[in-house]
Amino acid sequence: MNRTDITCLHRISQIPIDPNESIFGEYPAFKLGVAKSVRHYAELLLPLAKRIIAGDSEYTEWILTAPAITDQTPAAANLLCWELFELCKHDRDISSSQELSVMDIHHDRESTASMDWKDPTKSLDYSKLDFEDRVKERERHSRCLVPNADFHGRPILFVNDICVTGAQQQTMQQYLEHAEAACVRWLYVIAVDQEIGRSNPKIEWEINFATFEHLLRMVSCEQIQFTGKCLQALMHLSLAELDQVLRALNEGRRSRLLELAVLNGFQRLDAFRKNIELVTSYCQEPSACSRGCSC
Repeated sequence: MNRTDITCLHRISQIPIDPNESIFGEYPAFKLGVAKSVRHYAELLLPLAKRIIAGDSEYTEWILTAPAITDQTPAAANLLCWELFELCKHDRDISSSQELSVMDIHHDRESTASMDWKDPTKSLDYSKLDFEDRVKERERHSRCLVPNADFHGRPILFVNDICVTGAQQQTMQQYLEHAEAACVRWLYVIAVDQEIGRSNPKIEWEINFATFEHLLRMVSCEQIQFTGKCLQALMHLSLAELDQVLRALNEGRRSRLLELAVLNGFQRLDAFRKNIELVTSYCQEPSACSRGCSC
């Protein structure tokens, strides 16, 4: 993989990073799936996407895609891809010369369900894994990617939020090469220099981090679509913190949270049994306001 082929809004070339840089301002909310933050980064990426798509006369009929969706739970990158696709469709410079489509990549649900959970001593949060564990995790999931013949012969714009170690890009490059895509262009919000990313892979967690107070406000008051990152953050809360969140959520959001938690197998892990029981108890309440919901 050649990092010079990556197009990005921001490149991290030295550490420590400055958390006050404007590029990071909306990032924690974006990773949780807050709609306005997703749109913020999509609007910033639009000129770069236009340069790639409209500026390439060799290819037409581009496909926008993003990392594979597991257990019906989108990542922030999937939300970003969908939003960017909508912006591109309505951009005159692109729509006048290109036929665009958006295509999701999926994991085989039966295959992922049959896989053993990774080392229980390791974090379930990918952003906290070191380089070696990231490679193992990507290899594990790559075996479950559903082939899609529609990528054959088509130019691909692969949209993602961050490239830290390159493990995910390498996996997706192999997947799209196997599908015989005409070409693949990589578009990121943030790209980390390879030497920094592989020696400091947890830099991604530093950028993602949101305090409990911010998490509570965003999931209860903002227009949000629960991402895998948001789900992990909520399931890792203490029972007291999770109870605060559930009191603030409306009935629909509680039901969606439980649905995604079960789809992702949290009920199979002893460490999350009490959290699942708490969410289930709220979902069984006949009225969203019966526990003092503020929504």
